[in-house]
Amino acid sequence: MTRQGERVSLYLSAPADPGTPPSSELAQAMADAPAIVLDLSERSRGLIDAARATGRPIWTDIHDYDGSADFHRPFIEAADWIFMNADRVGADPLPFMEECVRGGASVVVCTLGAKGAIAVSGPENGADAGGRMTRTEVAAVPVEVLDTNGAGDAFMAGVLDAHLGGASLGEALEAGARHAATVLTTRHLHPVLDGVLDGLVE
Repeated sequence: MTRQGERVSLYLSAPADPGTPPSSELAQAMADAPAIVLDLSERSRGLIDAARATGRPIWTDIHDYDGSADFHRPFIEAADWIFMNADRVGADPLPFMEECVRGGASVVVCTLGAKGAIAVSGPENGADAGGRMTRTEVAAVPVEVLDTNGAGDAFMAGVLDAHLGGASLGEALEAGARHAATVLTTRHLHPVLDGVLDGLVE
């Protein structure tokens, strides 16, 4: 992060668009996985069809999607679980989240910084007796925030781990909030890196 709070990404190498079907090893790995996480990249975009063919649930994080960028649409249309933040989608993210559920997503989660997070889910993930969408909210864990870099990724990882462990949606969101809190209190992406990276600098 810069001193102004802007994100800076450094790549030693960048994977190219695969352009061809995945290898048999990758296809088998996806078929065996309890869930497939597709990040926003050209390589992942080239794997969407193969991921959908496995029938496994697809998770993706569209980050600060603005509601119109074309690059994100294939991920949104393919994903069962969609994560996002509310930075650019508008004052109220709920209409977009509900649109995603109507479009086929099972759960859409929007992180709201210090306000916690909210999820909109379809009938198979806790809808009410009428089959309507439901909203599930979780408060942020109170911590002294040192750096927000990586908190969204940590939140999603915590939710995924808890969900695969059999947690309810509410329990999984709470696990995500706890995991994100561990990242917010460190200058690096995870507390374990503090001693390692600080030692390298010295």
